[in-house]
Amino acid sequence: MSTDTFLFALGRIVKPHGIRGEVQVYSYSNVEYFLDYKDIFVQGKYGDKVPQRVLKARIKKGQSVILALEGVVDRTQAGFFVDKEIFLDRAKLPPLPEGEYYRHEIEGLSVVSAEGEKLGILSDVLATGAHDVYVVKGDKGEILVPAVEQMVKKIDLKKGVMVVDLPPGLVEANAL
Repeated sequence: MSTDTFLFALGRIVKPHGIRGEVQVYSYSNVEYFLDYKDIFVQGKYGDKVPQRVLKARIKKGQSVILALEGVVDRTQAGFFVDKEIFLDRAKLPPLPEGEYYRHEIEGLSVVSAEGEKLGILSDVLATGAHDVYVVKGDKGEILVPAVEQMVKKIDLKKGVMVVDLPPGLVEANAL
């Protein structure tokens, strides 16, 4: 099994920050993860995952985090990391409370309606502020499903299925 199987994407480096080698990261998930974990992996030149140590992390605003990485001392060096994804070892994640899931656990689930109609595959999770939105890709195109209790009725990781109860017309109105 490859190392990639045990890693999940935590965010993407978007630009250098300042002149001392720090980088600004857009976090795909909880920005607090960056404060808790010092050992990460950064996407290498050929798509490989290179171990990297975080010396300092601070939350900037919203989904942005500023990181100081070991061995990166100036803006030029930080520039080499732009547009590279950051990964974390799944084994280091704490267990979540009942009914909460990590993004990597639900991406790829088959999404079906409460009536049993297959709607597609959960392909992405969008952080919108108020609540996440699930992107479901299927035969009818993309459907955006608000990640709220009223619509998401059941998630069964063992079976790989998410059951949703959508209001009438949402699939047709939402399909892109």
